[in-house]
Amino acid sequence: MRQRRMESAEASRSVDREGLRFVIAATLATLLSGCSSLERDDDSGMFGMSKFPGISSVKGPLERALYNEESPLEMGRKFSADELRQADECRVAYENGKYDEAIKLSKKVAKKFKETTLGEKAQFYLAESYFELGRYAKAQDAYDQLFEDYPSTRYVEPATRRLFFIGKEWLQIAEPVAKTEIMQVSGEKVVEDNSDPPGKPRDPTLRVPLLPNFHDRSRPVFDTQGNALRSLKSIWMNDPTGPLADDALMLTATYYQRHQNYVEADRYFEILREEYPDSPHLESAFVLGAHVKQMSYQGPYYEGQDLEGARKLKEQSLQLFPVSSHRQQIRKDLDELYLQEAERLWAKVEYYEKKNKPKAIAIACVKLVAEYPDTGYAKEAREMLRGIDRREIQDLPEVMEFLETLPSTESPRTQESNGEPVKAVSDPGTSGRVRL
Repeated sequence: MRQRRMESAEASRSVDREGLRFVIAATLATLLSGCSSLERDDDSGMFGMSKFPGISSVKGPLERALYNEESPLEMGRKFSADELRQADECRVAYENGKYDEAIKLSKKVAKKFKETTLGEKAQFYLAESYFELGRYAKAQDAYDQLFEDYPSTRYVEPATRRLFFIGKEWLQIAEPVAKTEIMQVSGEKVVEDNSDPPGKPRDPTLRVPLLPNFHDRSRPVFDTQGNALRSLKSIWMNDPTGPLADDALMLTATYYQRHQNYVEADRYFEILREEYPDSPHLESAFVLGAHVKQMSYQGPYYEGQDLEGARKLKEQSLQLFPVSSHRQQIRKDLDELYLQEAERLWAKVEYYEKKNKPKAIAIACVKLVAEYPDTGYAKEAREMLRGIDRREIQDLPEVMEFLETLPSTESPRTQESNGEPVKAVSDPGTSGRVRL
């Protein structure tokens, strides 16, 4: 047994020696052959790693183009003469007035060559053919698809002009009373019309958005007004620096104003003021924007941000447009805003009175008298201040000092005040506002 174990150990050592000799021989052969089989990897610094991709194996676009290794998508599609002919047939059919044929060809080419220049061309002529046939709903969908598939399309200007026409057309059909307004906004020549203003359309599908339209192929099946607004939105979303972007915004804002959706109207007027300061609609964006903010105000027991914003816009309008024809009306609106702001502060006084908080009442009354001294609310505040127990507010030295300056009774001029404001914008020494 012992003899067998010794023979086995000797055989194992012999195998190990033979393996070691083989490895040494292979290494020497490799070194003598210039390390052709074990290459040093430049990135890892190790031998034998060349089969793994490193940074050196990554090539940029220019390098791939030089070695002709770019994919067709990266290099751009190279079209055959037959493919170019198929796309050109769409244009030829459209220019020859064969719009039905152009639609058929354009659909096929746009689908076959989607996301290529040929597909872009076919999609444009598809929309144009629908437009020429008066099928504006189909045309609108085709133009929207053009912008979706090709955000930087070369047809952006003609497409937005078509969409603006569609939006105007649908709004004029759905709301004839807005025809003059639309023409003024779009910058077209306005023809004076002395006839009576048109009434509401008789078509029930125009008055009720949920009713389907199956008889007029120039309009969408549902909601003509809503699709008109979508058409206008597509203009300033896809071509914000184009010539019709501010027109589309102005038309949208006035639509919402006409429908008394003052929140949406305010939003679009604000976009117009901030994004298009050189627009010819800027004055209207300030004047009408201030108006819709004022109309959004819900009363003294709600937030007053709209009231403050309306006042600031009206004051800015007087400063920015000194020769505006709206100055007289703006001053009247400021009178009303002045009284509404005093009313808000008086509502706080009444709230604190219900809560039986004399200190809060005194502070609010002092603020009201200081900022709105010539209103009926200021008169009521003075009376309330005289009736407050001085012991309740003795730790408010500023209020106590103010009480010392109050006359014992109201002057005859003050007694004539009936709550109406004497002026909208007070002198700088009275309320901190600037007379405009």
